[in-house]
Amino acid sequence: MTKKLDKVQELGKEDREIRQRLGVIGLIPESELTTEVRAEALTLRQRAPVVQGELQAAIDEQRSAQEMGITLDAEGRELRELRAKVGFSKYIEAAVEKRAVDGPELEFNQALRIGVYKFPIEIIAPVEERATTDTDTAVSTNRWLDRLFSVSAAARVGVTFESVAPGTKSYPVITAGASGAQRGRKENAAIAAWEFGVTELKPTRNAVHAVFSREDDLRNPGLQDALTRELRMSLVDAVDLAVFEGDSTANEDTADITGLDTAANVEEQTLTQLLKVKGADVLGAFAAFIDGKHATMGSELRTVLSVGAQRLWMSTLANSGGSVDTTIAEFLKRAGIELSSRGGIDTATTNGKFGAFVGRGRGIEGAGIAATWSDGMLIVDPYTAARSGEIQLSMNTFWNFALPRPSNFARLKFVT
Repeated sequence: MTKKLDKVQELGKEDREIRQRLGVIGLIPESELTTEVRAEALTLRQRAPVVQGELQAAIDEQRSAQEMGITLDAEGRELRELRAKVGFSKYIEAAVEKRAVDGPELEFNQALRIGVYKFPIEIIAPVEERATTDTDTAVSTNRWLDRLFSVSAAARVGVTFESVAPGTKSYPVITAGASGAQRGRKENAAIAAWEFGVTELKPTRNAVHAVFSREDDLRNPGLQDALTRELRMSLVDAVDLAVFEGDSTANEDTADITGLDTAANVEEQTLTQLLKVKGADVLGAFAAFIDGKHATMGSELRTVLSVGAQRLWMSTLANSGGSVDTTIAEFLKRAGIELSSRGGIDTATTNGKFGAFVGRGRGIEGAGIAATWSDGMLIVDPYTAARSGEIQLSMNTFWNFALPRPSNFARLKFVT
């Protein structure tokens, strides 16, 4: 994994340097350009698409590894094989016994560079299935083309996924404390007026349900397995999206999830419809999230854009009519702000829509918690609808989300 990360960083650095140098050259009046500078600019423009292509390939490879699906090299195959040995129940057992995971789960966490008490949300999704053959009929069944879901992004913005033991889970956090001050000889130090708060999480249920006929299962080998994967991935997608947008569709308030879009004490910046297409103002909105404590530089902003914002800023020039043709997205990247998007948030950038959710990286571990009490519990019921030849599949996962320290998170909203 280290080689992939180093390659992304190296190519990203070269890409930024090329863009910055071309930006500087672009500001030089045409009459003042020397032969050497013109040659340099030509070389950089030829090199730029090569670097960008290699960078995108490296990013895709790295992202695939994080989502446990890379197959491009021996390292990826090793990770896939390790994933096949991992069971979410082992994470729950470790949480119940108040210990770190061990065995394949420990190796898996180390490969993904996450803590020994944590787990990646994708773990409750199924391992990729390969093509199978029905030996009785000698008919080869191609792999099912499963429904495509949005990439999980809650962990990307800094939310910690944690398996927990049965019962209410408490997360204490110090909210106020001591301040150092110079003192003279024999002068007493002031008593610190420290405070702490406790965030408590109780399990709530996210559920999916499907019904299929026995006839369809016989006509289409692998149907039940495909539907099981569908339910698992649907749960993963619903949990991940609820972190951003919340979910208040339950019939009782205690089961509702408050997402980053409405959570209290989350830093919020706004962009008007006029300013959302101006590179300097968009960058200024992100720069406002840097406070020297939760974030000290652009690279410490862990950003997930809405699809609408990603489309807008990739297709809009940062300085329309200027001498340098740089999109707003490129302009932000040059400032160290890495951009990615997540489907399902917002596809429009009109009044009231969200453009981005941001995790401010310093001390973010545990600042946002998605606690899970169990994996996706599958219930296969062939009895309830037996008279009609139907089989019911139900899957539940028990989890909850909260922000013990909401100041580590921020959001960008479009307004009139």
